[in-house]
Amino acid sequence: MESTLGAILLLAGVEAQQGVPYQVQLHMGAIHQLLEVCQRKGVYLSDGIKRAIFWSDLNAAVMTGSIRVVDHTTFSELHWGRDPFSPEFFTLPPGFQVHSHLLGEKFVEILEDIYALQCIRDSALFGKEDVISMAHIDNHQGSIQSRLVALPNRSPISNCCHIAAYLCSTMLRCKIWRTSTIPSHLSLKLLCKLQSTNEDSIWNDSPELLIWLLHIGGAFAPAGTIRTAYQDLLHLNMSTRFRGMYTSWTELCDILQQFIWSEKAFMSQLKAFWEESQVQDGAE
Repeated sequence: MESTLGAILLLAGVEAQQGVPYQVQLHMGAIHQLLEVCQRKGVYLSDGIKRAIFWSDLNAAVMTGSIRVVDHTTFSELHWGRDPFSPEFFTLPPGFQVHSHLLGEKFVEILEDIYALQCIRDSALFGKEDVISMAHIDNHQGSIQSRLVALPNRSPISNCCHIAAYLCSTMLRCKIWRTSTIPSHLSLKLLCKLQSTNEDSIWNDSPELLIWLLHIGGAFAPAGTIRTAYQDLLHLNMSTRFRGMYTSWTELCDILQQFIWSEKAFMSQLKAFWEESQVQDGAE
C-alpha cells in the first residue's frame, strides 16, 4: 500500500510543480480514498509515508490552490502543542501588536508560534538532534503552515502578512526547505499583492510593516525580474512613505527585528538584498 501511495504522491508533486490543480486534486483525492481503506482495514502506515502525504497535500495547496485532503490534525504522529515550559517563546513581536486588530485572533496565535520557531532557530540547540527532536520541529512548522493556509483573508494587510508569515516559517527551517520552489512561489505571490495595493492609503499608517514585507519578499526572491520588481517597489516608497525612516543597515535591522526576524536564518539573504538596493539607489 505504501508503494502505491508513494507513486501517486510523486505524480501529484509533478503536477503541483506544473500548476495543474485539477490533476493534483484528482490524485490527492485518490490518496484520501486509500487512507480511508487503510483505516477501515487496519493497514499500518509508517510515520514517513504519513509525513509525505501531509506535506505533499499542503505544498500542492500552496502551489495550486487545490483543496486539502488532510491537515495537521489528521495523523497523531504530526500533532503539535506549545511547550508549557517555554511560555516566553510564544509572544507576539511588537511590530505586529499595533496591527493585531486587523490580523485576527487565530493569525495572532500563529504569529506567536512562528516567533517561538524563530527563537528555537536562533538558539544554540537548533540542529542538534540529540537535544531537539527534528520530528517535533517538523510538527511545529506543519501546524503553523496548515493553519495559515486555512485562514480567511480579512484585509489586504492581513493577506500580505499571511504570505510573508508562511515564507518566514519556511525559511526558518533546513536548507532543503529553503531551496525548494515554495519560497520563490510565495515571493512572487506577495509581490503581486504588494504591487496591487501600493497606492492604497492603508500602508500610510503602517510603513514599518510594509518595510518588513518588502524586505522579506525581496530577500527570498530569485534573481531576475521578481527581485528587481521588489527593488523598484522599495525605491518608489523610499521617497514617500519611508522618507527618513532608515539610512543604514543597522537602522533597517532595528525595524525588521520588530517583526519576524532570524539573524541565523535570514541575515545573509537580507543583507544581500539591502546591498543590492544601495547599488540601485547609487546608480540613479
